[in-house]
Amino acid sequence: MLRVRLAALTAAVVLTTSGARAEEARFSDRFFRGTSPGELPAAKMVTVGALYAAAVASVSLGTVSLIQAGQRGDAASTYKHEQAPGFCNDLASPSCANYRSLLDEERSKRNVGLILLGTGGLLTLAGALTAELWQNEAPRVALDVRPDGMSLGISGNF
Repeated sequence: MLRVRLAALTAAVVLTTSGARAEEARFSDRFFRGTSPGELPAAKMVTVGALYAAAVASVSLGTVSLIQAGQRGDAASTYKHEQAPGFCNDLASPSCANYRSLLDEERSKRNVGLILLGTGGLLTLAGALTAELWQNEAPRVALDVRPDGMSLGISGNF
């Protein structure tokens, strides 16, 4: 059930996403460069790349955890149907304790998966904001010293 939902969500995102226009910069460039002109600093590329890599890892692990939660839920459901009706009336019974353990594992995996998916989304946002807000060219500072005084100049994109 979860796999079907994930596949449907992926298909919906792919079908509703519009393509980039030809006159704009290539989409892959904008992942790191943002919209600011100039030469891309290596530190910016490393930082943005690390944020995106961490986001991919987080979303991947979150998806795996959610799939495992679904499997634990299926195992708990199967175990419940194999037991006699009212098997959990005595909460201290071994069969009820085993069933509750399966449900606890499912809940734990699901919570971890959701947290990892949320973290992946935040890391993606952090990478995109870093790419956009970090200017590609650093400001230039010039100092002019003369006998009658000195002047300081700053130039760049602000």
